[in-house]
Amino acid sequence: RTPTRPASSFFFLIHAPPPDIPPLPPPPPLPICTITHPIGWNKISTFFPAKKFLLVFVNPPPLPKPPRPPATLPAELITPTPTPQPGYAKICVVLFHDIDGTGTRTTGEDYLYGGVVSINDRLGKVSLTGTTVAGNPDEIEPLCFDNIPEGSYNITVAIPDGFNPTTVTSYPLEVKAGDQATIDFGAQRATAPIQQEDAGGMRSPILGIVGVVILIAGLVLAFLTWRQGR
Repeated sequence: RTPTRPASSFFFLIHAPPPDIPPLPPPPPLPICTITHPIGWNKISTFFPAKKFLLVFVNPPPLPKPPRPPATLPAELITPTPTPQPGYAKICVVLFHDIDGTGTRTTGEDYLYGGVVSINDRLGKVSLTGTTVAGNPDEIEPLCFDNIPEGSYNITVAIPDGFNPTTVTSYPLEVKAGDQATIDFGAQRATAPIQQEDAGGMRSPILGIVGVVILIAGLVLAFLTWRQGR
C-alpha cells in the first residue's frame, strides 16, 4: 500500500539496478531539496513483481522571497519640485535722460518716454516692439518683454524728437532659459542744433535783401552805360 503523500511535496520512483550491473556512484547531493519519509525497497513489490523500488517524498525547494519595496517618505514630508519654464527669458529696455552726457545712468537721471524699441531674433521668427516709459527708476518699472525664447537677438531704439543719443542705439544680445537682461540706452536734449537753426533763419532774409539791391544796382549801371554809348 502506497502511503499518503504529505502536502506540498512530490514523490519519485527510483528503479533499483539488477544485481549483475555494477551500481552507479551515488548522485550528488541536492542542496535545495530535502528527502524525507524513506520507504523500504519491497513495500510496493506487489505492484511490480521481481522489481525493487525506493519510494521517497521530496519537499519542493522554497520559493524565493519577493524583493522588499523601497522605503518611501510620508506625503507631508515631500516637497514637490517646481516645473521649470521651457526655454524662456525676460528682456527689459531702458531709455534714460543722460543729463551729463556720460553714457551711463547715474543718480537723478530719470527714464525718458517715447523711445521706440524693437526686438528681433536673427532667425526672423521673433519681432516685438514697444515704447519706453518715463519716471523715477526707483518707482517705475521699465519696458519689459516676457516669454522670450532662447536665441540671439538684436535690440534697437529710436530716440524721440528733441534728443540726441549718448549711447549706441543697437545692441546684440544672447539669452538662455531663465535669463533676465536689462539694456540701458541714453539720450540728451538737443539744444545746440535748435539755436543754430534759429540763427541761420534770421540771417537768411537779410542776405536775400542785399542780393536784390545788388542786382538792381547792376541793372541801373548797365542801362546808364548803354545810354551814354548812344
